[in-house]
Amino acid sequence: MSIKLKVYVNEDDALLFWSIPKPIPDCRGFAIQRRIKRKGKKKTEEDFLPNRTGFENEKAPTLTNGKANGKGPFIKPSTEWPFQRFSWTDHDAETGDTVSYRIIPMIRNVAGELEQLESEASEFSESRVLGTSKGQFKPFFNRGFVMSQFMTRFLKERKLSLDQFKDTIKDKDDQTIRHFLSGDLRLALLKELDTALKTGGQVFAALFELSDDELIGALEKLKSNANVVLANGSVQKKKGETAEEARRRDENEDARKRLLKKGVDVKVERKDRFISPGALGHNKFLVRTDKKGKPVSVWTGSTNWAPTGLCTQVNNGILIENPDVAAVYLKQWHALREARSEFPKPFIAANSQAKAIGKDVAGSVRSIVWFTRTSKSVDLAALEAEVNKAREGILFLMFMPGAKGLLSTISKLSERPDLYVRGVVSTLPKGLGDESQVDVQLVNGTERKRVQLNIIQPEGVKHRFAKFAEEVTRAEFLSKVGHAIIHSKVLVIDPFSNDPVVITGSHNFSGAASTRNDENFIIVKGDRELAEAYAVNIMGAYAHYRWRAFLSETNRPFNGLQDDDKWQAPRLAAARRDLKFFM
Repeated sequence: MSIKLKVYVNEDDALLFWSIPKPIPDCRGFAIQRRIKRKGKKKTEEDFLPNRTGFENEKAPTLTNGKANGKGPFIKPSTEWPFQRFSWTDHDAETGDTVSYRIIPMIRNVAGELEQLESEASEFSESRVLGTSKGQFKPFFNRGFVMSQFMTRFLKERKLSLDQFKDTIKDKDDQTIRHFLSGDLRLALLKELDTALKTGGQVFAALFELSDDELIGALEKLKSNANVVLANGSVQKKKGETAEEARRRDENEDARKRLLKKGVDVKVERKDRFISPGALGHNKFLVRTDKKGKPVSVWTGSTNWAPTGLCTQVNNGILIENPDVAAVYLKQWHALREARSEFPKPFIAANSQAKAIGKDVAGSVRSIVWFTRTSKSVDLAALEAEVNKAREGILFLMFMPGAKGLLSTISKLSERPDLYVRGVVSTLPKGLGDESQVDVQLVNGTERKRVQLNIIQPEGVKHRFAKFAEEVTRAEFLSKVGHAIIHSKVLVIDPFSNDPVVITGSHNFSGAASTRNDENFIIVKGDRELAEAYAVNIMGAYAHYRWRAFLSETNRPFNGLQDDDKWQAPRLAAARRDLKFFM
């Protein structure tokens, strides 16, 4: 046995890294064997993870009206189409599943056939159960970057071409797609609202965007037990219009009217956060109290309460079941309500002070909460202080961080040879509100890769995901990958140390987020399980876009797997830093 394997999990994915001491003669890649016991099932099954990339000497499938022609399917087990790489994310495993994996080299024998080289295979990894954290900090993710694989299966199961699907999509199909893409993130948020309803508690939400029918409906059920500070969205000035005039417009008007009809406490006009243009009421947090009014939990993260936030952007949410943390957020909710549409000096002064919860003892779980806007960007200074303490590695996802925010600090740190730095930055080149294209920047130490991708904006159509299905399914067939906006704002520092750090919230790690907007972020220290969960999510996104960057930089289509053993040395060299960090 020469292969070593390491497996990391969160609530919806398993991340695998494996290494070999030197290239294996005649190796055409690796098969990934999996043992999986699905949630609620008694039997453990064995299978091989599939690959969607065939050998370069095979005839590529073509499409006619959404149907495949040519030799071979689009997917085969990795015993037939092995993986020519040293890491993989298993997106097929789900919450509650128990998984274990083995890596097996596939060699081409003297007869020219692929066979498993058992003598060099790894042992099965330790069994891991996918699920939410057992601690007080529970992360949840949607499935923005696995949408294309799902759509392929969805059409195949229904024996539909793409054109047929677009013409005949029904509401139940739309819901099936929505439920899959939103994942456990949507379920966890709905459960929190339902818990408040069943226990007689109240919720206090501060929201930037509210347009998702299901989430609005859950707030409506709570009636007067729901309290919402609802901003006016991202309003742009019209020609000849003053900022004051523009600020009277409300992009959340429809949702606000619905809530008011049901008795939800959501103020209107100048009594709420009508601060755009000029600033954004960018929070997405929810505090739940018990029926006596005591804070119980808080939900925060990057997810806007909209179909795009739930389904077509890469987002995260975190449920914090800590009354002390919840009390901090509840106090901020009342401060936002009292500030109305202003930024009074006492409000900014209070935001400019860190809110620490728990004793600052290395190895213990404790947290620090920040709100904005602040004075003199003290929040950004606090973020810079955390990343400057990094000893082993920094992993991150960012959305529109700007040139002068935290990204510049991380870029400088990435020059350190002893520091592992990996991340994805997503920016809308046409500005806020236009999601037709996205610029993606991949950070790999000092290396930078940029690629501009055409993506989808599934709004304004009769069935919201019909055009969405068209785009991502084409991407699956033609280039083996779909596109999504990285909307998460996440930093993980030294995830496998004794005192890891996770930072997440609505804050874009930018100057605007610090000096102009309503934002929040929480720094969680000492929670190894939380750090692992976010590391898995970040690396899944990084691998997803790294592939697109490869196609872009080579300026040619990928021709398939090499049918020799010469692929190993360059791939091993490229993966050396990754394997050192994760192995």
